[in-house]
Amino acid sequence: MTDDASNNDLALQITNLLKNSITSQNQSQKQSLSESLKIILKLNSQNYALWSRMIRVAIGDKSKHLLSHLTGDPKPPEPTDNQYEQWEQDDLVVFSWLIQNIERSLASNLTEFPTAKTLWDALVVTYSSGKDKLQTFDLHLKSNSIKENGSPLEDFWIVLQGVWGEIERRDPNPMTCAVDIATYNKLRSEQKLFQFFLNALDRQFDPIKREILRWDPLPSVEGAYAAVRKEMAHQGILGTNDNTSFMISGRE
Repeated sequence: MTDDASNNDLALQITNLLKNSITSQNQSQKQSLSESLKIILKLNSQNYALWSRMIRVAIGDKSKHLLSHLTGDPKPPEPTDNQYEQWEQDDLVVFSWLIQNIERSLASNLTEFPTAKTLWDALVVTYSSGKDKLQTFDLHLKSNSIKENGSPLEDFWIVLQGVWGEIERRDPNPMTCAVDIATYNKLRSEQKLFQFFLNALDRQFDPIKREILRWDPLPSVEGAYAAVRKEMAHQGILGTNDNTSFMISGRE
């Protein structure tokens, strides 16, 4: 066999391997899209904020390009476009995933929407309060009323994180200049820190609160939480319940 023939044979083998790989990937993706999609909760009148985030993540995990069927960006192809049929098939899949994850009593009234986006937009209008200041105000009240009350530190932290995240989603940083954005974020971080230490943590943490609040500069609320948790773990290892031992010599 000549060198040219050998090279041609090798090139043909590589081409076939690439074709088989692409075909396999396409089949795998089609199989993934044909499967049902279920998250741990179904939409009802009380859980839209959490549900909408979870369903977006789940759809994006299936295929990121499918999120365009919720956002409309990029715009769908025209019906005369060769790609329209594939887009329509994908849209029906996303539509069915949305319906699958809505309570039956609600879903029965939502099946007539023509596309996944029109359904999604209707849910936004119906259940999302957007920048409703009353809702934001209520969230601030809730965050200020949260107390640890003897609950595990980790559980208490997760609750606070959830409320803070919802506040930031509804009332995002309005600044546009990089310096102003950083300053605004710093102020919010300090507000969280004072709320976490001065208002929410149990009194048994007063010594460590005083110690951390003497740090200069002040830590982020995440850094403060890590310091409290580290000291708790240290006390557990030492086997002491002496609250006066909440002292931190430095930060890592």
